[in-house]
Amino acid sequence: MSMWKKREEREAYSGWRRIIRKRFELPDGRLVDFDILGAAHYVTVAAITQSGEFLLVKQYRPGPEMPLISFPEGAIDDGESPEQSARRELLEETGYEAGKIVHLKTFRSSYTDQLQFCLLATGCRKIADPKPDDDEFIEVFSLPEKALRQLLSKPQDDTFSNVGCGYLALERLGKLQP
Repeated sequence: MSMWKKREEREAYSGWRRIIRKRFELPDGRLVDFDILGAAHYVTVAAITQSGEFLLVKQYRPGPEMPLISFPEGAIDDGESPEQSARRELLEETGYEAGKIVHLKTFRSSYTDQLQFCLLATGCRKIADPKPDDDEFIEVFSLPEKALRQLLSKPQDDTFSNVGCGYLALERLGKLQP
């Protein structure tokens, strides 16, 4: 495969997110501009309680202008490892502390420089009340594995935003057949 050559990069917009304009020279010599979303790397935490239920959060999301369901997730702070961030976000959003955390996979996307670190937290136990950020209005709930599977696979339900991380968690737990 022929590689593209980056010829220029500049910030086109800076707000809650950044837009970066990148100009590339394609293998055939043409110059093409792409707008790339610039955002902080973040963690998604597939968290399971000591009783075997999956912890989820529901909150309004401005992109689709509707509530979405997800595993706890959030930006990785400067100087923080993905595991440290996962522990902090889990506690802030749900009030639960993880027993063990393992990295499942890192995801990249086509038009962003952002990385999503998917982690599995097991043995989670409630130790505090949630303390979400000022702009987060979160409903915390848990589901047994069977209900999570339905959320993952039901074609008409488009409210769960962490399908890939959900399947990776089930696979790591030995809950998917090869």
